[in-house]
Amino acid sequence: MSVTKETTIELIKNTAYKLFVERGYDKVTVNEICQACGIVKSTFYYHVKSKEELISHLYDNICEIIYSNVPEIIKADNYWEALWKCIEPILQFSTEIGPDLNVQSLKANLNNDIGTYDLKEELKKISIPLIEKAQQLGQIRNQSRPEDLYEATIHAIYGYDLVWCIKKGNFNKIDKTRKTLEALYDIAPENRF
Repeated sequence: MSVTKETTIELIKNTAYKLFVERGYDKVTVNEICQACGIVKSTFYYHVKSKEELISHLYDNICEIIYSNVPEIIKADNYWEALWKCIEPILQFSTEIGPDLNVQSLKANLNNDIGTYDLKEELKKISIPLIEKAQQLGQIRNQSRPEDLYEATIHAIYGYDLVWCIKKGNFNKIDKTRKTLEALYDIAPENRF
C-alpha cells in the first residue's frame, strides 16, 4: 500500500498524540515525532505547519467516535441514556488524552480561536431529537427549549474540562458531568443511572 498525504497526516497525528500522552506535550520534539513515524522533518513540515497545529486537530474525529457508538445509542432503554451515550465518548476521549493535552488545546484556542470549542453541528443533530423525545416521555422533566439544554450541556462539559485541567485530573469528570446534567435536565429518578 502506498503512503498518501492523508495517511501520512494520520500517522503524524496519531504518533504525536501517543507521545504527548505518554511523555507530555512540552517534552516531545518534532524530531522525536519524525523518528517515531519513520519520516524526515521535511515530510513532517510538508503535512503539518508545527507541533502546535497538531493540537488543533485533537477533536477532529470525535463525531466519528460518537457515530461508532450508534448501536449502543439505539439499544438504550431511555432517551436520556441514549443522549448520555452521545456525550460520554467526548468525556472519555478527553480523559484519555489527559489534562496536559487538554491544557494545550485550551491555550491554542485562547491564543487563536481554532474552533475546538464551537458547538458541533453533527452532535447537535443527534442530541436535539433525543432531548425532545425524552421531554415528551417525561424522562427529562426540564421543559426548556431543547436547543438551550443542548447548549448548556456543551458548556457544562467545557466547564468541567477546565476545572479538571486546573485540578490536574484529580476528580472523575465523567461522573460529575453526568450528575450535573441529570440535575440540569431534571431527570426522573427512575431514569438515572
